[in-house]
This record gives sequence, C-alpha cells and structure tokens, in this order.
Amino acid sequence: MTEIDKRFDYRTLDAETRKRRVQMGKKIKALAIELDALLADGWEKKQALLRLEETMMWANAAIAREGK
Repeated sequence: MTEIDKRFDYRTLDAETRKRRVQMGKKIKALAIELDALLADGWEKKQALLRLEETMMWANAAIAREGK
C-alpha cells in the first residue's frame, strides 16, 4: 500500500474498530461538554473546542489507518 493509498482510500471498518471509534468519540465529547461548561465564551474557547475536534479527526484517522 502506498502512502497515497493510505491517506485517501476509503476503509470499511470491522465491528471492533467501529466500537473503539465510538468509545473514543464519547470520551472526547465528554471533555468537550466539560470544557464548554468551564470556559467563558470567546475566541479562546472556540479554539479549544476546535482543537478538540481536530484531535478527534486525527484519532479517527489513526484508528482507521492502523495496520494498513
């Protein structure tokens, strides 16, 4: 598998991999809810939540791409 394949091919996930992604997503969402409650509205809060969203995206990619 080439680097291009690894980055851009669609992957069908098995049940165990999907389960891990859902578990990870729940944990990240829980942190997002906590940050939303703790932080004052403003640019910094928006940035914190944006970076958390990026973290979820990259973590999902890491799970999907492992072993490929």
